[in-house]
Amino acid sequence: MFLIILKALRPKQWIKNLLVFAPLIFSREFLNPDSVKLAATVFGIFCATASGIYLLNDVLDRTADRQHPLKKERAVASGKLPAKAAIIASVILLAGGLLLSTQINAVLAGIVGGYIVLQIGYSIFLKHLVIIDLLVISTGFILRIFAGGVAIGVAISSWLLAITFLLALLLAAGKRLREIETAGKSSRKVLANYSPRFLQTTIQILLPAILVSYLFYSFQASESPHFIFTVPIVVYGLLRYLFLIDKKSANENPTDLLLEDKPLFVSVIFWGISIIAILSFA
Repeated sequence: MFLIILKALRPKQWIKNLLVFAPLIFSREFLNPDSVKLAATVFGIFCATASGIYLLNDVLDRTADRQHPLKKERAVASGKLPAKAAIIASVILLAGGLLLSTQINAVLAGIVGGYIVLQIGYSIFLKHLVIIDLLVISTGFILRIFAGGVAIGVAISSWLLAITFLLALLLAAGKRLREIETAGKSSRKVLANYSPRFLQTTIQILLPAILVSYLFYSFQASESPHFIFTVPIVVYGLLRYLFLIDKKSANENPTDLLLEDKPLFVSVIFWGISIIAILSFA
């Protein structure tokens, strides 16, 4: 049962919570042990709350998930994890994450509480609203960055937030496109309102917006003029993602796609190392 619950928590998805370390890195606070400890705590808080939401979502979607070629294997949908046990675990994780955030500061607690409310709303009805579902997913990424900044008390670049938001929209649109291609529009209610052409056009609009924003950030707003050297890595990573989506054989989940595709994974790791190196010696 422990292994079943652990899998239901979707630890692979915790990679998204690494965004809480962005303010730590870009403010050069990664050399401050206290700031690192606070950021790590916030990472744990979002891992707990995100997993609590996943469990709740699995309970609410268990009937629909049984019709999906991949999601039918989830613990709740397959019957391996009773819905009641999933709800209990969800409440414990959500309450625990929120309580821990109050021990850091009230603003962080407000952000975590807002994240929980937003995600519960998403699980219940927002995910059924066309375009709104994409915006909610992207907002969740932004809240992670805000939480990381609030915890260690540093300002966050508006350009960094904009780039993250646009990138999250790109990933969400790509995910919806792959869901239509792999499982059909009946696998998720909101997919009936999306067409592959609309999602492809959305991706085509977001890609140049991300590139232009990152170029401007590298030239004008970044903490070091050497950020421009990371542009080729970003271009490669974005084009690699689009290449995988276009192949129509890629995993529909961006996190799984990142972990499964070695070139994409290496590009992200190399970008992260480059950023830390530039900021360390700037």
